[in-house]
Amino acid sequence: MNLKETLEMLNKVVNENKELIKNEESTKQFLVLPLIRGLGYDVYSPQEVTPEFTADFHKKNEKVDYAISINGVPKIFVEAKTINTKINKSAPQLSRYFSTFPSVRLGVLTNGIEYHFFTDLNNANIMDAKPFFVFNITNFNEEDFNNLVKFSKNLYDYEGIKSMAESLIYFQSFKTVIKEIIESPNDDFIKFVIKERFNFKVTQQFINMARPIVQKCIQESLSEIISEKFENHIQTQAPQEVAAAVDSVSQENKKIYYTQEQLETLGTFEDFEGVKVVLPNTESYKNLLKLSAKEYSVEKGNPSSDFFVSSVLTQGSSIAGYLIGQYYNQQNDTTLYAVKSNEISKFLSENPIVEELGFINARLGSRTNKTTNEKTYYLKSCLTNLSFREIPNLISKIDDIDEFFKKIQ
Repeated sequence: MNLKETLEMLNKVVNENKELIKNEESTKQFLVLPLIRGLGYDVYSPQEVTPEFTADFHKKNEKVDYAISINGVPKIFVEAKTINTKINKSAPQLSRYFSTFPSVRLGVLTNGIEYHFFTDLNNANIMDAKPFFVFNITNFNEEDFNNLVKFSKNLYDYEGIKSMAESLIYFQSFKTVIKEIIESPNDDFIKFVIKERFNFKVTQQFINMARPIVQKCIQESLSEIISEKFENHIQTQAPQEVAAAVDSVSQENKKIYYTQEQLETLGTFEDFEGVKVVLPNTESYKNLLKLSAKEYSVEKGNPSSDFFVSSVLTQGSSIAGYLIGQYYNQQNDTTLYAVKSNEISKFLSENPIVEELGFINARLGSRTNKTTNEKTYYLKSCLTNLSFREIPNLISKIDDIDEFFKKIQ
Protein backbone atom coordinates (compact mmCIF):
# COMPACT_ATOMS: atom_id res chain seq x y z
CA MET A 1 0.00 0.00 0.00
CA ASN A 2 1.53 3.32 -1.07
CA LEU A 3 1.26 6.58 0.86
CA LYS A 4 -1.80 7.89 -1.02
CA GLU A 5 -3.65 4.62 -0.44
CA THR A 6 -2.62 4.71 3.23
CA LEU A 7 -4.03 8.22 3.67
CA GLU A 8 -7.28 7.19 1.97
CA MET A 9 -7.54 4.22 4.33
CA LEU A 10 -6.81 6.38 7.40
CA ASN A 11 -9.48 8.88 6.34
CA LYS A 12 -11.95 6.02 6.19
CA VAL A 13 -10.90 4.82 9.65
CA VAL A 14 -11.34 8.31 11.12
CA ASN A 15 -14.73 8.87 9.44
CA GLU A 16 -16.17 5.49 10.38
CA ASN A 17 -14.52 4.65 13.71
CA LYS A 18 -13.37 7.84 15.40
CA GLU A 19 -15.68 7.31 18.36
CA LEU A 20 -14.13 3.86 18.96
CA ILE A 21 -10.55 5.16 19.08
CA LYS A 22 -10.65 6.47 22.61
CA ASN A 23 -7.18 6.04 24.14
CA GLU A 24 -3.53 6.52 23.23
CA GLU A 25 -2.89 2.85 22.44
CA SER A 26 -5.74 2.62 19.94
CA THR A 27 -4.63 5.93 18.40
CA LYS A 28 -1.15 4.52 17.89
CA GLN A 29 -2.36 1.16 16.60
CA PHE A 30 -5.04 2.33 14.17
CA LEU A 31 -3.64 5.69 13.03
CA VAL A 32 0.00 6.38 13.85
CA LEU A 33 1.62 3.04 13.02
CA PRO A 34 -0.21 2.72 9.64
CA LEU A 35 1.09 6.15 8.59
CA ILE A 36 4.65 5.26 9.63
CA ARG A 37 4.28 2.08 7.57
CA GLY A 38 2.87 4.12 4.67
CA LEU A 39 6.05 6.20 4.74
CA GLY A 40 8.00 3.03 4.04
CA TYR A 41 9.31 2.15 7.50
CA ASP A 42 9.16 -1.44 8.74
CA VAL A 43 7.02 -1.20 11.88
CA TYR A 44 7.70 -4.88 12.58
CA SER A 45 11.47 -4.36 12.82
CA PRO A 46 12.66 -3.02 16.20
CA GLN A 47 15.86 -1.95 14.43
CA GLU A 48 13.81 0.45 12.33
CA VAL A 49 10.77 1.41 14.44
CA THR A 50 11.35 1.04 18.17
CA PRO A 51 8.35 1.51 20.49
CA GLU A 52 8.85 2.83 24.02
CA PHE A 53 12.38 3.95 23.21
CA THR A 54 14.41 5.03 26.26
CA ALA A 55 15.14 8.65 25.44
CA ASP A 56 16.88 9.64 28.67
CA PHE A 57 19.28 7.15 30.21
CA HIS A 58 19.20 9.01 33.53
CA LYS A 59 15.43 8.62 33.84
CA LYS A 60 14.24 5.12 32.99
CA ASN A 61 10.62 6.25 32.76
CA GLU A 62 11.43 8.86 30.08
CA LYS A 63 10.47 6.97 26.95
CA VAL A 64 9.39 8.27 23.59
CA ASP A 65 6.54 6.39 21.89
CA TYR A 66 8.52 5.59 18.72
CA ALA A 67 12.09 6.06 17.58
CA ILE A 68 12.51 5.72 13.82
CA SER A 69 16.02 4.66 12.83
CA ILE A 70 17.74 4.80 9.45
CA ASN A 71 20.72 2.50 8.99
CA GLY A 72 20.47 1.64 12.67
CA VAL A 73 20.74 5.23 13.89
CA PRO A 74 17.76 7.02 15.54
CA LYS A 75 16.69 9.92 13.32
CA ILE A 76 13.07 10.71 14.20
CA PHE A 77 11.19 10.69 17.52
CA VAL A 78 7.40 10.32 17.42
CA GLU A 79 5.29 11.16 20.45
CA ALA A 80 1.60 10.23 20.24
CA LYS A 81 -1.39 11.56 22.16
CA THR A 82 -5.00 10.43 22.15
CA ILE A 83 -7.11 11.28 19.12
CA ASN A 84 -9.14 13.85 21.05
CA THR A 85 -6.08 15.72 22.38
CA LYS A 86 -5.72 19.21 20.99
CA ILE A 87 -2.07 19.59 20.06
CA ASN A 88 -0.43 22.76 21.34
CA LYS A 89 2.27 24.45 19.32
CA SER A 90 4.84 23.69 22.01
CA ALA A 91 5.90 20.18 23.01
CA PRO A 92 8.04 20.24 26.19
CA GLN A 93 8.03 16.47 26.68
CA LEU A 94 9.15 15.77 23.12
CA SER A 95 11.70 18.58 23.44
CA ARG A 96 13.35 16.82 26.41
CA TYR A 97 13.65 13.59 24.45
CA PHE A 98 14.97 15.47 21.44
CA SER A 99 17.92 17.05 23.27
CA THR A 100 19.27 13.70 24.54
CA PHE A 101 20.08 12.29 21.07
CA PRO A 102 22.27 14.40 18.73
CA SER A 103 21.43 12.06 15.83
CA VAL A 104 17.73 12.88 16.15
CA ARG A 105 16.95 16.02 14.17
CA LEU A 106 13.19 15.56 13.73
CA GLY A 107 10.46 15.33 16.33
CA VAL A 108 6.84 14.53 15.52
CA LEU A 109 3.96 15.21 17.88
CA THR A 110 0.63 13.72 16.82
CA ASN A 111 -2.87 12.83 17.89
CA GLY A 112 -3.21 10.49 14.93
CA ILE A 113 -4.91 13.13 12.78
CA GLU A 114 -2.58 16.12 13.03
CA TYR A 115 1.17 15.59 12.73
CA HIS A 116 3.37 18.46 13.96
CA PHE A 117 6.96 18.29 12.69
CA PHE A 118 9.73 19.96 14.71
CA THR A 119 13.46 20.40 14.12
CA ASP A 120 16.30 22.52 15.52
CA LEU A 121 16.67 25.51 13.18
CA ASN A 122 17.43 28.01 15.96
CA ASN A 123 19.87 26.03 18.13
CA ALA A 124 21.50 22.67 17.38
CA ASN A 125 19.96 19.77 19.32
CA ILE A 126 17.43 22.07 20.97
CA MET A 127 14.00 21.54 19.46
CA ASP A 128 12.29 24.65 18.14
CA ALA A 129 9.23 25.77 20.08
CA LYS A 130 7.06 25.83 16.97
CA PRO A 131 6.56 23.16 14.30
CA PHE A 132 7.80 23.96 10.81
CA PHE A 133 5.16 21.76 9.18
CA VAL A 134 1.72 20.50 10.19
CA PHE A 135 0.02 17.72 8.25
CA ASN A 136 -3.63 16.83 8.77
CA ILE A 137 -4.59 13.42 7.33
CA THR A 138 -8.21 14.55 6.87
CA ASN A 139 -7.47 17.94 5.32
CA PHE A 140 -4.43 18.33 3.08
CA ASN A 141 -3.60 19.64 -0.38
CA GLU A 142 -1.12 18.47 -3.02
CA GLU A 143 1.67 20.64 -1.62
CA ASP A 144 1.13 19.19 1.87
CA PHE A 145 1.29 15.67 0.43
CA ASN A 146 4.50 16.44 -1.49
CA ASN A 147 6.06 17.75 1.72
CA LEU A 148 4.99 14.66 3.67
CA VAL A 149 6.56 12.37 1.05
CA LYS A 150 9.97 13.85 1.89
CA PHE A 151 9.85 12.15 5.30
CA SER A 152 9.52 8.69 3.74
CA LYS A 153 12.27 6.13 4.20
CA ASN A 154 13.39 6.03 0.56
CA LEU A 155 13.59 9.82 0.22
CA TYR A 156 14.80 10.78 3.71
CA ASP A 157 17.49 13.46 3.49
CA TYR A 158 17.78 15.73 6.49
CA GLU A 159 19.54 18.55 4.63
CA GLY A 160 16.68 18.62 2.14
CA ILE A 161 14.13 18.57 4.95
CA LYS A 162 16.00 21.34 6.76
CA SER A 163 15.89 23.46 3.61
CA MET A 164 12.16 22.79 3.32
CA ALA A 165 11.69 23.67 7.01
CA GLU A 166 13.47 27.00 6.56
CA SER A 167 11.35 27.82 3.51
CA LEU A 168 8.12 26.97 5.32
CA ILE A 169 9.10 28.98 8.40
CA TYR A 170 10.04 32.02 6.28
CA PHE A 171 6.89 31.65 4.19
CA GLN A 172 4.64 31.54 7.25
CA SER A 173 6.44 34.47 8.87
CA PHE A 174 6.30 36.60 5.73
CA LYS A 175 2.65 35.73 5.21
CA THR A 176 1.85 36.73 8.79
CA VAL A 177 3.60 40.09 8.35
CA ILE A 178 1.84 40.77 5.05
CA LYS A 179 -1.52 39.81 6.55
CA GLU A 180 -0.94 42.13 9.50
CA ILE A 181 -0.01 44.97 7.15
CA ILE A 182 -3.10 44.39 5.01
CA GLU A 183 -5.40 44.31 8.02
CA SER A 184 -3.68 47.10 9.95
CA PRO A 185 -0.78 48.88 8.20
CA ASN A 186 1.84 50.10 10.66
CA ASP A 187 3.52 53.51 10.63
CA ASP A 188 6.65 52.30 8.81
CA PHE A 189 4.61 50.83 5.96
CA ILE A 190 2.48 53.96 5.59
CA LYS A 191 5.64 56.10 5.60
CA PHE A 192 7.14 53.83 2.90
CA VAL A 193 4.05 54.20 0.69
CA ILE A 194 4.04 57.99 1.06
CA LYS A 195 7.76 58.37 0.30
CA GLU A 196 7.45 56.21 -2.82
CA ARG A 197 5.42 58.99 -4.47
CA PHE A 198 5.90 62.19 -2.48
CA ASN A 199 9.03 64.02 -1.42
CA PHE A 200 8.28 65.86 1.81
CA LYS A 201 8.81 65.33 5.52
CA VAL A 202 6.30 62.83 6.84
CA THR A 203 4.94 63.72 10.27
CA GLN A 204 3.07 61.45 12.66
CA GLN A 205 0.00 63.61 12.17
CA PHE A 206 0.15 63.02 8.41
CA ILE A 207 0.65 59.27 8.96
CA ASN A 208 -2.47 59.13 11.13
CA MET A 209 -4.41 61.06 8.50
CA ALA A 210 -3.19 58.77 5.70
CA ARG A 211 -3.83 55.47 7.56
CA PRO A 212 -7.53 54.98 6.51
CA ILE A 213 -6.62 55.99 2.94
CA VAL A 214 -3.81 53.42 2.79
CA GLN A 215 -6.10 50.73 4.25
CA LYS A 216 -8.72 51.46 1.61
CA CYS A 217 -6.05 51.44 -1.13
CA ILE A 218 -4.80 48.02 0.01
CA GLN A 219 -8.30 46.55 -0.07
CA GLU A 220 -9.14 47.99 -3.49
CA SER A 221 -5.75 46.99 -4.93
CA LEU A 222 -6.26 43.40 -3.80
CA SER A 223 -9.75 43.36 -5.30
CA GLU A 224 -8.45 44.72 -8.61
CA ILE A 225 -5.59 42.20 -8.74
CA ILE A 226 -7.95 39.28 -8.07
CA SER A 227 -10.44 40.57 -10.63
CA GLU A 228 -7.74 41.05 -13.29
CA LYS A 229 -6.24 37.61 -12.64
CA PHE A 230 -9.65 35.99 -12.92
CA GLU A 231 -10.44 37.75 -16.20
CA ASN A 232 -7.02 36.89 -17.63
CA HIS A 233 -7.47 33.27 -16.59
CA ILE A 234 -10.82 33.02 -18.39
CA GLN A 235 -9.42 34.70 -21.50
CA THR A 236 -6.23 32.64 -21.66
CA GLN A 237 -7.52 29.31 -20.39
CA ALA A 238 -7.62 27.64 -23.81
CA PRO A 239 -4.22 28.98 -24.94
CA GLN A 240 -2.69 27.82 -21.65
CA GLU A 241 -3.94 24.29 -22.19
CA VAL A 242 -2.43 24.31 -25.67
CA ALA A 243 0.81 25.71 -24.23
CA ALA A 244 0.94 22.87 -21.73
CA ALA A 245 0.69 20.37 -24.55
CA VAL A 246 3.47 21.91 -26.62
CA ASP A 247 5.53 22.74 -23.51
CA SER A 248 9.08 21.63 -24.21
CA VAL A 249 8.90 21.43 -28.01
CA SER A 250 8.21 25.14 -28.43
CA GLN A 251 11.45 26.14 -26.73
CA GLU A 252 14.07 26.06 -29.48
CA ASN A 253 16.96 27.90 -27.90
CA LYS A 254 17.50 26.07 -24.63
CA LYS A 255 21.05 25.55 -23.45
CA ILE A 256 22.09 21.90 -23.64
CA TYR A 257 24.27 20.54 -20.89
CA TYR A 258 24.84 17.15 -22.52
CA THR A 259 27.19 16.03 -25.27
CA GLN A 260 25.91 14.39 -28.43
CA GLU A 261 27.59 11.18 -27.33
CA GLN A 262 25.70 11.23 -24.02
CA LEU A 263 22.38 11.78 -25.78
CA GLU A 264 23.05 8.92 -28.18
CA THR A 265 23.45 6.55 -25.22
CA LEU A 266 19.87 7.20 -24.10
CA GLY A 267 18.44 4.32 -26.10
CA THR A 268 18.18 2.18 -29.20
CA PHE A 269 15.86 3.06 -32.06
CA GLU A 270 13.39 0.98 -34.06
CA ASP A 271 10.69 1.75 -36.63
CA PHE A 272 7.02 1.35 -35.74
CA GLU A 273 4.38 2.36 -38.27
CA GLY A 274 6.93 4.72 -39.83
CA VAL A 275 7.72 6.31 -36.46
CA LYS A 276 11.12 6.13 -34.76
CA VAL A 277 10.59 4.35 -31.44
CA VAL A 278 13.13 4.86 -28.67
CA LEU A 279 13.78 1.96 -26.32
CA PRO A 280 15.47 3.76 -23.42
CA ASN A 281 18.69 2.70 -21.75
CA THR A 282 17.75 3.06 -18.08
CA GLU A 283 21.31 3.27 -16.77
CA SER A 284 22.12 6.11 -19.17
CA TYR A 285 19.16 8.14 -17.88
CA LYS A 286 20.26 7.46 -14.32
CA ASN A 287 23.74 8.78 -15.09
CA LEU A 288 22.49 11.93 -16.83
CA LEU A 289 19.94 12.68 -14.11
CA LYS A 290 22.70 12.31 -11.50
CA LEU A 291 20.19 11.19 -8.89
CA SER A 292 20.65 8.57 -6.24
CA ALA A 293 18.02 5.84 -6.05
CA LYS A 294 16.30 7.47 -3.06
CA GLU A 295 15.83 10.72 -5.00
CA TYR A 296 13.83 9.26 -7.89
CA SER A 297 10.43 10.86 -8.16
CA VAL A 298 7.63 11.46 -10.64
CA GLU A 299 8.60 15.13 -10.85
CA LYS A 300 12.23 14.43 -11.69
CA GLY A 301 11.61 11.45 -13.94
CA ASN A 302 11.94 7.91 -12.65
CA PRO A 303 14.62 5.76 -14.28
CA SER A 304 13.39 2.73 -12.33
CA SER A 305 9.97 2.88 -13.99
CA ASP A 306 8.85 0.27 -16.53
CA PHE A 307 6.99 2.99 -18.45
CA PHE A 308 8.74 5.38 -20.81
CA VAL A 309 7.99 7.87 -23.58
CA SER A 310 9.24 6.13 -26.70
CA SER A 311 8.33 8.87 -29.15
CA VAL A 312 6.78 12.34 -29.13
CA LEU A 313 4.40 12.81 -32.05
CA THR A 314 4.21 16.32 -33.47
CA GLN A 315 1.88 17.94 -35.96
CA GLY A 316 3.44 21.18 -37.13
CA SER A 317 5.06 22.74 -34.04
CA SER A 318 2.60 21.22 -31.55
CA ILE A 319 2.80 17.96 -29.63
CA ALA A 320 -0.17 15.91 -30.81
CA GLY A 321 0.48 12.69 -28.92
CA TYR A 322 2.93 10.20 -27.49
CA LEU A 323 3.96 6.61 -27.95
CA ILE A 324 4.38 5.29 -24.43
CA GLY A 325 6.21 2.02 -23.88
CA GLN A 326 5.99 -0.54 -21.10
CA TYR A 327 8.63 -3.19 -20.46
CA TYR A 328 7.56 -6.63 -19.27
CA ASN A 329 9.00 -10.15 -18.99
CA GLN A 330 12.10 -8.78 -17.25
CA GLN A 331 12.41 -6.06 -19.93
CA ASN A 332 12.64 -8.62 -22.73
CA ASP A 333 9.40 -7.45 -24.36
CA THR A 334 7.75 -4.09 -24.92
CA THR A 335 4.16 -2.94 -25.36
CA LEU A 336 3.43 0.45 -26.90
CA TYR A 337 0.43 2.65 -26.12
CA ALA A 338 -0.66 5.54 -28.34
CA VAL A 339 -1.86 8.49 -26.28
CA LYS A 340 -3.08 11.83 -27.59
CA SER A 341 -1.66 14.77 -25.68
CA ASN A 342 -5.11 15.83 -24.47
CA GLU A 343 -5.95 12.31 -23.28
CA ILE A 344 -3.14 11.78 -20.79
CA SER A 345 -5.63 11.93 -17.90
CA LYS A 346 -7.62 9.08 -19.46
CA PHE A 347 -4.44 7.05 -19.91
CA LEU A 348 -3.50 7.64 -16.25
CA SER A 349 -6.95 6.55 -15.06
CA GLU A 350 -6.56 3.32 -17.04
CA ASN A 351 -2.95 2.82 -15.88
CA PRO A 352 -2.71 4.36 -12.38
CA ILE A 353 0.72 2.80 -11.86
CA VAL A 354 2.08 5.26 -14.45
CA GLU A 355 1.10 8.24 -12.30
CA GLU A 356 2.73 6.61 -9.29
CA LEU A 357 6.00 5.63 -10.97
CA GLY A 358 6.44 8.37 -13.54
CA PHE A 359 8.40 7.87 -16.75
CA ILE A 360 12.03 7.22 -17.56
CA ASN A 361 12.52 10.15 -19.91
CA ALA A 362 9.62 12.40 -18.95
CA ARG A 363 8.28 14.30 -16.00
CA LEU A 364 4.58 13.95 -15.35
CA GLY A 365 3.29 17.46 -14.60
CA SER A 366 -0.21 18.63 -13.78
CA ARG A 367 -2.21 21.85 -13.65
CA THR A 368 -5.47 22.47 -11.82
CA ASN A 369 -8.15 24.72 -13.32
CA LYS A 370 -9.01 27.13 -10.48
CA THR A 371 -12.52 27.60 -11.83
CA THR A 372 -13.55 23.97 -12.40
CA ASN A 373 -10.94 22.32 -10.14
CA GLU A 374 -10.27 19.95 -13.04
CA LYS A 375 -6.71 18.58 -13.26
CA THR A 376 -4.92 18.28 -16.60
CA TYR A 377 -1.64 16.47 -17.17
CA TYR A 378 1.31 17.03 -19.49
CA LEU A 379 4.72 15.52 -20.13
CA LYS A 380 8.12 17.19 -20.23
CA SER A 381 11.64 15.91 -20.68
CA CYS A 382 13.06 14.97 -17.28
CA LEU A 383 16.58 15.95 -18.30
CA THR A 384 17.57 19.40 -17.05
CA ASN A 385 17.40 22.11 -19.73
CA LEU A 386 16.71 19.61 -22.47
CA SER A 387 13.49 19.48 -24.46
CA PHE A 388 12.13 16.48 -26.32
CA ARG A 389 13.09 18.17 -29.58
CA GLU A 390 16.76 18.00 -28.63
CA ILE A 391 16.80 14.28 -27.85
CA PRO A 392 17.87 12.44 -31.05
CA ASN A 393 15.14 10.53 -32.89
CA LEU A 394 12.57 11.06 -30.12
CA ILE A 395 10.47 13.55 -32.08
CA SER A 396 8.35 12.00 -34.85
CA LYS A 397 6.51 14.29 -37.25
CA ILE A 398 3.05 13.06 -38.26
CA ASP A 399 1.11 14.73 -41.09
CA ASP A 400 -2.26 13.24 -40.17
CA ILE A 401 -2.33 12.47 -36.46
CA ASP A 402 -5.90 11.14 -36.49
CA GLU A 403 -5.04 8.71 -39.27
CA PHE A 404 -2.01 7.54 -37.30
CA PHE A 405 -4.07 6.76 -34.21
CA LYS A 406 -6.66 4.92 -36.31
CA LYS A 407 -3.97 2.66 -37.75
CA ILE A 408 -2.56 1.54 -34.45
CA GLN A 409 -5.76 1.19 -32.46
